[in-house]
Amino acid sequence: MDFSKIKQALISLPDSATEPIVSSIFISELLTILGFDLIETVPQFTTGNGGNTVDYAVRKNSGSDIFINTKSNPYLLVEAKGKNINLSPNSAQYKATVNQLKNYLLAPNCKSGKFSPKKDILWQFDIITSDEKLQNLEEEKLRHMISPVRLRQALEPFNLRYDYILIDSPPNWRLFSQSAVCAADVVLIPTKHNSIFSLENAVTVIKRFVPEIQKGRKDGGPIALPIFFNGESITEAQRLSAEQAINEILAKGKKDKVNPIDLTPYFYPKSTSAREDHHIFGIPSFAHIAGGAFTRVPAAYKHKIACEYYLALVKEYFLQ
Repeated sequence: MDFSKIKQALISLPDSATEPIVSSIFISELLTILGFDLIETVPQFTTGNGGNTVDYAVRKNSGSDIFINTKSNPYLLVEAKGKNINLSPNSAQYKATVNQLKNYLLAPNCKSGKFSPKKDILWQFDIITSDEKLQNLEEEKLRHMISPVRLRQALEPFNLRYDYILIDSPPNWRLFSQSAVCAADVVLIPTKHNSIFSLENAVTVIKRFVPEIQKGRKDGGPIALPIFFNGESITEAQRLSAEQAINEILAKGKKDKVNPIDLTPYFYPKSTSAREDHHIFGIPSFAHIAGGAFTRVPAAYKHKIACEYYLALVKEYFLQ
């Protein structure tokens, strides 16, 4: 792929480039290099939320389904920003832009879309796999070599370069898991609805592991997020059985004489004092997700259904 034109477009942007200039010089080249032509591009796309519009929506045409005619199911949403906009984390303009993007993604006409805010950089993702040499070392030797806080320290220089850093860890409380939790701002807790051990392990994470790291960090972090059911199809009977087990866990937590805790927000996050709601978010079983380990390509990159599952997860936990 020839990136020379888009590089030249970036170089051509004046330091004071306003949003219309960024759109005219840079976004047009960006969409072209991504393979979208004029009849696959809708400027000022109506989000369906009042009169809100996003700068560009694009989707490949399919047969007689011409995107500029149907304007349905956009694949990619692009919002341009002028170079004079301060998008450094915690700035007022950054926070306003984040809220703007959240509203777009949750709007009726944009639920199928992936978002790409554009200023004067190209957004990307990187994947770092585990180190095979470290994987094969014994725990005692690892602890002589590495402190659980080392990963957090190593990631600090990257905090301003990435919107999100996702860390996968094994389901135990050894060095790698401790390092991941120590480095995290929030902890996602996948569980199995058909395993009481999985549900009880979630309680252990919430009551013991996370507080242990919080005590050492002394900054209030990380925060445990509500559980979700991962990779299982669930019938109504199974849902009721899981709900009964969870209710027993909640009752036990409140009666704990040493460390009493109300675990309701972690298992039933939508429940309130005025209204019970036992909904628990779940990612259904999908064969291609597990198969991704063999192809070495995550299923979300190859299969639309898998992508939609994980997009729903992101919206549930990070875009509310």
